[in-house]
Amino acid sequence: MAHDPEVRAAAMAALLAGQGVAQVADEYHLPTSTVSRWRVEARTEAGRSEDVGALLLDYLQENLTTLRAQAVAFRDARWLAEQDAADAAVLHGVMTDKAIRLLEALEGSGVSPSAPSTHGARNRVRDYY
Repeated sequence: MAHDPEVRAAAMAALLAGQGVAQVADEYHLPTSTVSRWRVEARTEAGRSEDVGALLLDYLQENLTTLRAQAVAFRDARWLAEQDAADAAVLHGVMTDKAIRLLEALEGSGVSPSAPSTHGARNRVRDYY
């Protein structure tokens, strides 16, 4: 069964951030065998790893952009008054936690998500591998 590339990237990001296979499978509603296979493929197939790495960097960038937009929305008193405080706090906390875990994982890898590149994330990942 083919899985959405964004789901795969999110699952791989969680693995990279240190979550276990079973935890990732449960969180993303995936078979444990699928997550385990993806982890093995990412480690053993250089081309595949490069693609997943590029997806991870793209996912992180999208996540951080969303967090910035959320922070702006959370400052809007009228919008905030219409939200359930617990739900808004959980959403913001989960996304912040994931982004920080990804940044920590990237920090140890030598990949600089803020490094300027004329060819996008793929070259930053290629430099890493």
